[in-house]
Amino acid sequence: MTDNWNFYLKIFENSSEGLFLVNSAGRIKFVNEKCTELTGWTIEEILENQKLFLDAFSFNNGSALEHTAEIKTSDGNTRRVKYSYIRQGENLEDLFVNIEPYEETVLAPWAGDVSKHLYYNLADPVVSFELNGSVVAVNPAVERLLGWSCKDLDAAVFYAEDDAFKYRLRELVMSKKQLNQCVSLCTKDGRQIRFYETIWPHFDKKFELTGFTAHFQDLSRESLLKAQLEASQTNYNRLFENFASSIVIVDEVGNVVNMNSSAEAMYGWSREELLGVPYDEYFSAGKNRPNITELIKTAESSGGKHIEIGVPRRTKDGEQLYTYVTYYIVDLSGEGMFALFVLEKDLTARVRLEKQLEESIYQIKETQAAAIMGFAKLTEFRDHCTGEHLERIKQYTRILAGTLKRLPKYENYITDEYIEDLSMSSILHDIGKVGIEDSILLKAGKLTVAEFDVMKNHSSMGGDALTVIDKNLGYKSFLTIGKEVASYHHERWDGSGYPEGLKGDAIPLSARIVALADVYDALINERPYKTALTHQEAADLILKEKGSHFDPDVVDAFIICMEEFYNIADLLSDEAE
Repeated sequence: MTDNWNFYLKIFENSSEGLFLVNSAGRIKFVNEKCTELTGWTIEEILENQKLFLDAFSFNNGSALEHTAEIKTSDGNTRRVKYSYIRQGENLEDLFVNIEPYEETVLAPWAGDVSKHLYYNLADPVVSFELNGSVVAVNPAVERLLGWSCKDLDAAVFYAEDDAFKYRLRELVMSKKQLNQCVSLCTKDGRQIRFYETIWPHFDKKFELTGFTAHFQDLSRESLLKAQLEASQTNYNRLFENFASSIVIVDEVGNVVNMNSSAEAMYGWSREELLGVPYDEYFSAGKNRPNITELIKTAESSGGKHIEIGVPRRTKDGEQLYTYVTYYIVDLSGEGMFALFVLEKDLTARVRLEKQLEESIYQIKETQAAAIMGFAKLTEFRDHCTGEHLERIKQYTRILAGTLKRLPKYENYITDEYIEDLSMSSILHDIGKVGIEDSILLKAGKLTVAEFDVMKNHSSMGGDALTVIDKNLGYKSFLTIGKEVASYHHERWDGSGYPEGLKGDAIPLSARIVALADVYDALINERPYKTALTHQEAADLILKEKGSHFDPDVVDAFIICMEEFYNIADLLSDEAE
C-alpha cells in the first residue's frame, strides 16, 4: 500500500472524536470536522483565532488524563467538552488533542425542539425563502459569515447568478424533492463565495409549494483544509501512531497491512510480527465469532461502517479483553480495492464490572426467591396444604402465563419479566391466611356462613400486607403483582367472587391466571374436607366454568397446556414427598 497518510486522513476526518494537532510553535496544524461540531467553532474561526481557541484548554495538568473545557462560541453560548492530550515529537513539544462530548450535552435544554436548536446553532448558513424571494428566517451563521441580517436580505441580492432563484423554484415545482448544486453567494460587502447548496421545499396541506430552506456548505473551507493536510504528511503519520484507540488496517483478503502503537500496546504483538498475516489468526476470539470476511460484508451492507460492543479478544499473553469496535471501509480506487480500518477501545474493565454486577443481581434474586418461598411455606403449613402445593402453583402459573403470551392479544403485554414476577408472586396468593384463627382455618368439616365470611377476609388481609411492603420499598417489584394476586385470586369472571365482586377485565390479569392454577391444584388433591378428582375431571370442571368462574382466554390457554399441568402434578404430587 502507498500513500498511507491518505488512509489516515480519511479515518481522522471521519472519527467519532474531535481531533486537533498543535505544533511546537503553538500553531494548530490540523482540525477535523468532529472538533468543529463539538466546540461550536468553524475551522476558519479556529485557524484565525488560534490563541483564543487554545486558551480554553490547559496543557499543564496531566498529559493523557481526562479534563474538561468550557468554550465560548461566537453566538454567546458555552460548550463544555472532555479532552485528553498526548505530547509528541523529538522534544515532546507537539500536542495531539482528543475531544469528546461532555455528559451534559448542549442539546438537553432544547429537548422537544431539536430542529430549532440545529437551525440556530449550525455552523453553516441556513436561509428560508418564500416564493416571492423574500426571506422568512436566517440562522446566525448567515450574518457571521456573509454579513446579511434577515431584514436586509432577499433572493435578488443573495445569489450571484442572474435568475438563480427563479430556476430553483422551477426545479422544485417540477421535482418536489430535495435539490443540490454549487452556487456563488454575495456577501453584504460585495464579495462572492462559492457554496454547495442543499434545498428542501416547503409545502402546504394541499401539497402546494410555498417556499424552501437552503443550507450552504463553504467549498473554500474544504479546499483550505485539503491544502493544510497535504502540507502536513508527517503530522498525519504521528497522529496515526499516537491515536488513543487501537487501529489495525486489513486489506480486501483479510490480511493485516498496518497497525498503530496503541494496537501494539493493547495486544502485545509488534507490527513486524503481524504484517501480512491473516487477521483472524490473531484477533478472532471465540468459536461463534464471525470471521473478517463476514465482518467486511456486514460493513459493506451498512454503508461502509459496522459497530460492535463487548467483542472478545485475546492478547499475545492469552489475557481476555473486551472491546468497542468500529469496522470502517475506505475505498482506495473505486474499482473494488479497499482497506478495512478496525478501530478499538478497551472495555475490559467495564465488561467485567457488568458481569460481576449481573452475578450479584442473580445471587440476590436467588436469595430473595428462597426467602419468599420459605415465608410462604410457613403460612401454608398452618393450612391443610403440603409443601409441594406452592411449587406446583408456581409452575402452573409460569406455564399458563407463557402459553397465554403466545396468543396475539397478550404478546405485547406479557413479557418474560412479567412471567418471572408473576410466578414468584403466585406463591403469596394465600399469604393472608396467617391472620385467620386456627378454629376456622384448620376446621375439618364444612364452614358455616359466618365462618366462611371470616375466611374470605384472607384475600383483603394478604393484599393489604403486601401493599404496605411494596409501598415501603419505594420502587416497583414483583410484590406489585403479588398484592394483585393475593387480593383478587378469588374474584370470578362473572362478578360473583370476592372480596370486591370485580367482573371481567376489571380483575387484574395476574389474579385471573393464578385463580385457575389454584383451583386446578385444589381439585386434584385430597383434603380433610374433600376427595381428590382426576386430572380429566378437574379439566372438565374448569372448561364448564369458562366465562363464569374463569377468564375465557385463560381457559383457552389451559386447554393448550393442560398436559403440562398433568406432568407437573404427577412430578410434584403430595404422595411423592
